Amino acid sequence: MTEAARAEPLSREAVVDAALRLVEDEGVPALTMRRVAAELGVAVTAIYWHVGNRDALLDELVDRIVADIGAIRPSGSTPVDRISSVARSLRRKLLARPHVVGLAHERGATSIMFQPAQAVLARELTKVGVHGERAALAVQAVQFHVIGAVILERAAGRGPSADAQRAPTWRDVRGLDAELVARLAAPPDHDVVFELGLRSLVASLVGK
Repeated sequence: MTEAARAEPLSREAVVDAALRLVEDEGVPALTMRRVAAELGVAVTAIYWHVGNRDALLDELVDRIVADIGAIRPSGSTPVDRISSVARSLRRKLLARPHVVGLAHERGATSIMFQPAQAVLARELTKVGVHGERAALAVQAVQFHVIGAVILERAAGRGPSADAQRAPTWRDVRGLDAELVARLAAPPDHDVVFELGLRSLVASLVGK
């Protein structure tokens, strides 16, 4: 895209959008002001004018993921549904922006990033009479379930394919039915496993 071909004036939002796409496609090291300028078809000086230097642009990306996670709102008619909906939204956003999430962690913004979702969960627990330390532990349990699932799913995606991995040997394991063994030997369905664990966890936390 050339500068003359742009359909609308360059904006700070457009610069951050382009930087976000570049980081998620190629990682943080790929982010340079010249690359962003090339993506938008503008002079590099225009990028500096709108967002400052590269460090300021990285801060903008962190602010973007913080705002995105901060926009999570519960949905559903029951406490289990509403709390579970927050966990699902958080997992979805973390999986969608792994490089920016990592960037937020590197820049010391992890607690800031998760605090809005924690507050939403805490309010939902308060509504069903869960308070104090028990509520705090419940919020952390849901958060840990989400983060653990995301880490495992990301690790599986970065590792060797199922065909290339060494398959576990189940032939010497006694007392298990064939269907169980077959499912344990196969790659897990991350969505199904996450949902089963989430629903069981939340139901136990709210006493439903």
